[in-house]
Amino acid sequence: MRNIKLVLEYDGTNFAGSQLQANGRTVQGELERAIAELTGLSSGVYCRVQLAGRTDSGVHAEGQVANFKTNSNHSTETFWRGLNALLSADLAVVIVEEVGEEFHARFSATEREYRYEILNRRSRSPISRRYVHWVKTPLDVNSMVEAGKILVGSHDFASFAGAGIGVPDIESEGKPSTIRELRRLEWRRGKGSLIEFWVAANAFLPHMVRNIVGTLLEVGAGKISLHEFEEIFAACDRRRAGPTAPPCGLYLVSVKY
Repeated sequence: MRNIKLVLEYDGTNFAGSQLQANGRTVQGELERAIAELTGLSSGVYCRVQLAGRTDSGVHAEGQVANFKTNSNHSTETFWRGLNALLSADLAVVIVEEVGEEFHARFSATEREYRYEILNRRSRSPISRRYVHWVKTPLDVNSMVEAGKILVGSHDFASFAGAGIGVPDIESEGKPSTIRELRRLEWRRGKGSLIEFWVAANAFLPHMVRNIVGTLLEVGAGKISLHEFEEIFAACDRRRAGPTAPPCGLYLVSVKY
């Protein structure tokens, strides 16, 4: 069996997410169907595709990584050309390479990097509404920068986990760890009224980036003080933190191995 690695780019607007679902169009599902058609598998038989990171409905990717095992003798160039011919316009294979048998897109990854884009101005943008989060309230970026510094390092991020993770009254001994190593966090000024939030970690909890952004935006709007943000982080309780930022502004930028 050969092990094929893919680097993917996609517009998440019309996907129900990256992971295969019983109902709904997904990145994994589209890839598996295209691979089956290209390699001539029997109807209903698919190569299982592994993805480096799970992205929700509406979340985009510039550097998602996938891999699959196959007996096909197609060259990597044929895979690149063939898959891109079969995939829809909102999903593309950017790079194809053959890798060692031990490579796994998810479990071999050592770091993931995300970017979140915010349009901070009075008027909304009909053109970019699917690709940025519009915030009309003026934001104090310096305050968000200071609050973000607290998060860098290895910490318990339960306060920014997905719903049901890290809430004290439903904890059990078997629950997944909410400790992650956040390696870089940076706010950047983009073009015009665009503000970019960049973050990299060894791994992320479900909705972690969007929950961090949603809470930091409360700091930037003056609704939460730096001291209150510290308390929220230390509480390890999702109910204390701010709202989940919408998926449209989030991009999986790259995965390191």
